[in-house]
This record gives sequence, C-alpha cells and structure tokens, in this order.
Amino acid sequence: MTSKILAAAFSALTLVAAATAQSDKLFLTNGTVVDDCKVTDYGVRTVRYKRGSSTESVETDKVIKVELAKFKTVYARGLRDAGMMLTLAREQLKAKESVMAQLGFISAANQFFDQGNAPDAVASLNEVSKAFPEGGAQPDVFRLKFEYYMGVGSRDAVTVAKKYEQQAIGGAWPDGFAVEASFFQALSEKSSPEDFQRKLKTIASRARNANPTVAGRANIELAHSMRKSGSVDEAQRIYEGIVKKDSVDDSARAGAYLGLGLIAFEGTGGKDAAKQALLMFLRVRLETTEAWPSLQAEALYYAAQAARKWQGPEYRYIVGRCRGLLFNEYPNSEWAKLAKSR
Repeated sequence: MTSKILAAAFSALTLVAAATAQSDKLFLTNGTVVDDCKVTDYGVRTVRYKRGSSTESVETDKVIKVELAKFKTVYARGLRDAGMMLTLAREQLKAKESVMAQLGFISAANQFFDQGNAPDAVASLNEVSKAFPEGGAQPDVFRLKFEYYMGVGSRDAVTVAKKYEQQAIGGAWPDGFAVEASFFQALSEKSSPEDFQRKLKTIASRARNANPTVAGRANIELAHSMRKSGSVDEAQRIYEGIVKKDSVDDSARAGAYLGLGLIAFEGTGGKDAAKQALLMFLRVRLETTEAWPSLQAEALYYAAQAARKWQGPEYRYIVGRCRGLLFNEYPNSEWAKLAKSR
C-alpha cells in the first residue's frame, strides 16, 4: 500500500498546473502573503506596492519572494529558454520596467545555472547588478553566486560572502541582509565543528528577528553539524522543532526532513527505519517544492538509497522513479553524478 501511495504521489507531481495570478504577491519571512497588490518599486531597502488607493511598503529583507501577475505573460517565450529570457529582460530594462526587468535577469541566471552554463549565469547576474545597483535583486545576485561557488567547492564562495557583507553594511541595507552574509561566511570558511556550531548559534540568535529565514537555515546547518559530530539526539530535537513550525521557508523545512531521514537511514533500525527514512526524503519532493534544487536532488538520491535498503513492495519501481527524476530534473547536480557512479 505504501509504495502505491508513493507512486501515485509521484505521478501527480509531474503534472503541475500553472495557476493564473490575478495580482502581484509578496511572500514575507513571517509566513504571510501580501496579495491583491501592485508592486511599484523593488529596491534593496524597501519594496513599495499599491493596494486599492493606498501606497504601502515593506523592508526588502522581510520579503522572500516577489511574484508578478504578468511575469509569465511578459516572459512566455523565455520560460524554458534562458537566452530568450535574458533578451526579454533587456527589453524590459530598455522600457524602464524596473521590477519586471530585475526578475527577468534573475530568472535567466537561474536557468543558465540549471543548464550547467555558469559563465552566462554569472554574466546575467553581473548585468542586473550593474543596471540596478540599488535594486531589490542585489541580494539574489550574491545568493545565486554563493550557492553556485559552494556547490562546486570554489574559494570564490568566501569572496562573495565577504563582499555581500561589505555591501550590506556599507550600503546601509536592512540588517537581515548583513546577517545572511555572516551566515554565508560561516558556511564557506573552514573551522572546527565546535567553532562552526558556535558561529551558527550566534547567527541564529541574531537572525531570529532580523531574518527568520536565515535563523531557520542556520539552525538546520547547526543540526547537520551536530549529527555528523555525534550529537544525534540534539540534532533530532532541532530538526523536529523546525518541522513543527508554520512560518518556515521550504529550504529550511527540506533540510529538516533530510536530516531526520538521514538519522533513520544511518541508524541501526533495519528495514523499518529505512522505510521511515524513505518517507522523510519523499516529503522534500512532495511538501517543499520551493526548496533549493540542491536539496531536491539530494532528497531524490537518498530516497533511492533508502528504497534499496528497505526492499519493500515495488521498491525497484521507486528506485527507478527517483533516479529518473534526479537525472531528468537535476542532471548537473553532484547527486546525479554520484548516482551514476553507483
């Protein structure tokens, strides 16, 4: 029964229907959504929008995502074509549609990274950074570069993190960005487990009010470090606390599911534990669709490994399905490369 439910869930997930937005939306770090609005300005310090006859604003570090109602219409030809997305973003820049243009450049960079075309991705990020030095896309420029350099093990990750902090502090950006930059530095600088965990605890405390998204992710990294250094019970407590919270972004929640899955997978519980691990890994796929691609790829890799260890009904189908999704959707990830070697 379990395997049939999992298979059905996978089938359903491959058919994603695009909802038609009626207005712009702002997704905030506290879990709320500002809808029925029109975003008029996307700056690095504030996002301004209209609701009815009033004009309101929110600090940019409190915004997780800006969703424009007309984005898919304006960029229809570029949704699956990074080069075309970049061309259309330049057209929006020329037309002085600053909000639409910034999101287009960032989308083009994401697509280039997904294709394994890092040079064009970085060039797109540099272009939007130059065009909008005070734009709300500036933190995304640092985030995307940082995630890429961390993924390939480049020391440039440290450089990006330090530059991010310099820009955030020197430019008087909202404090949430400086905290995020400190988090990136902690991740990219080599240190002992004790020193690393100390840094993460400090960052999580600073971020609790300034940037709840970073607080959640710092706690996940703290739990990962504790699990790897033998403090499994403490790590599990942190993971479970993240899972129970409502206002947690998908990447932090995905990290918690991965952590809980790995505790079960690496333990001595046998096939029952392997089944529980499998279910945790699949929750990343099913419940955290907005999580970082690297987390999605990791979850699919370990789901296949857990299914093999479980060997329950139709486990071979589950293994094949997970590996297929991994190779098709994340072909350039480290996890796809690892899966091909096994």
